[in-house]
Amino acid sequence: MNYTYMKVFYTVCKHQNISKAALELDLTQPALSRIISNVEKEYNTKLFYRSKNGVTLSKEGLHLYEMIRIPYSELEKIENDVSKPEALETNIVHIGTTTTALHLYLFIFLDTIKKKFPNVNFRIYTGSSKNLLDMLNNNQIDFAFITTPFKSVENIEIINTVRIDDVLIAPISYKDKIKGKVSIRDLTHYPFILLNKDMQYREHIDSYLFSNGTKIVPAYELDNSGIIMDLVNNDYGLSFAPKLMALSSLESNKSFEVDLKEKLPTRYVSFAIKKDSNYSNVIYLIKQAILESIK
Repeated sequence: MNYTYMKVFYTVCKHQNISKAALELDLTQPALSRIISNVEKEYNTKLFYRSKNGVTLSKEGLHLYEMIRIPYSELEKIENDVSKPEALETNIVHIGTTTTALHLYLFIFLDTIKKKFPNVNFRIYTGSSKNLLDMLNNNQIDFAFITTPFKSVENIEIINTVRIDDVLIAPISYKDKIKGKVSIRDLTHYPFILLNKDMQYREHIDSYLFSNGTKIVPAYELDNSGIIMDLVNNDYGLSFAPKLMALSSLESNKSFEVDLKEKLPTRYVSFAIKKDSNYSNVIYLIKQAILESIK
């Protein structure tokens, strides 16, 4: 049972009433009922009997409640304790992020977390996925948002958060030259903007090119994906980029998406944190918030 399901089940047990539990959890009654139904499907058993007066636990439901009651009540105490402003005033959370993850996930995530924990301060470090995993392994940061692909590290837990759909972007001035659906092999004579060979996204692109029988010698190599679209917009050449990061340029008609025959493999923004770490209460709750946001 995941954390969200456990929280819903525990709250319904506590109130023995669907509407009261829904009110506490800030859920609609249909949404809460669907979660209970999912828990019952997961355990292949009836957990509650419903009546006009509320709900009562079945024998199996009571057994499950007794199993989670103590551990969940401890988690509830932690949540209540760290939600007090005085408990959070001195907390500083150290976050690592790639430039892509920063734009596609972290800005939104930080806004949500800052509202939930207004007295927590954040220190943000940017770098490649590899460097951030090294920092995490060396306890220099609390967790990181990295982008696939990357080489896994044994004691690091990795959880995919949001999908990245990469596309090939060209300056708008190329629209008369590149028409219709084209093969990547037919575009190699154009100037390309790529990240340098030390970065794993470049390895990802080179692998994609190789699998499609071609290679590209870039006209411009960068060490930061954040300036790719600036160069494309200023007519320096074509580049690969997450579509969401290119959206502003596409909508303002500074560039266009090339219709490739060979689609780029899907990537993800991933949450990385050390396994079995002795987390602070705040880090634990932030992790739970991330897990709940991607369900």
